[in-house]
Amino acid sequence: MSSYKYHVLICGGTGCTSSKSELIKDNMEKLVKDKGLENDVQIVRTGCFGFCEQGPIVKFLPDNTFYVRVTPEDAEELINEHIIKGRKVERLLYIEPTEKEKIDESKKMPFYKKQIRVALRNAGLINPDDIDEYIANDGYQALAKALSMTPEKVVEEIRESGLRGRGGGGFPTGLKWGFAQKAKGDIKYVVCNADEGDQELLWIDLY
Repeated sequence: MSSYKYHVLICGGTGCTSSKSELIKDNMEKLVKDKGLENDVQIVRTGCFGFCEQGPIVKFLPDNTFYVRVTPEDAEELINEHIIKGRKVERLLYIEPTEKEKIDESKKMPFYKKQIRVALRNAGLINPDDIDEYIANDGYQALAKALSMTPEKVVEEIRESGLRGRGGGGFPTGLKWGFAQKAKGDIKYVVCNADEGDQELLWIDLY
């Protein structure tokens, strides 16, 4: 993404999409084209930022400005003010509910301050539809390591990591994989509730 002066990251998560984030993206892409800014501004649909109640979320780089509850009608003002005039659109900044102060960067928000993202560290930062962006951010390094290990070692490492399912039960992933590995048959299946809030492994072939 380094060839552009500005990157506009638009949340493509379920919540924001249901609140017309895709139309925000379409409007911004048209505005960028109409204003001859295609070589300076990249519009990117990202994964979920995790702050769904404040969506749709639009983030501007390189200054990390974090806009909340954006509507498709806000697209023109954001392009004209932020990109062309270099001014933040104050009315779309997050307002901290206790101190009632406006916060322009996610890292300054109480909601994000205590979070340490591991598996989701790239969510909201890269285009999930672009495999090159994922690889450029060390994507598939864990897979490369796993392919050099025996199935038993993979299961053991997952068990020792303490990784658990994201559902209410928090079932240990290593234990689940171990059950699948020991089950009879060449192909093993793990059945789970796979909605957006419980993303777990659906299929595994450990033998």
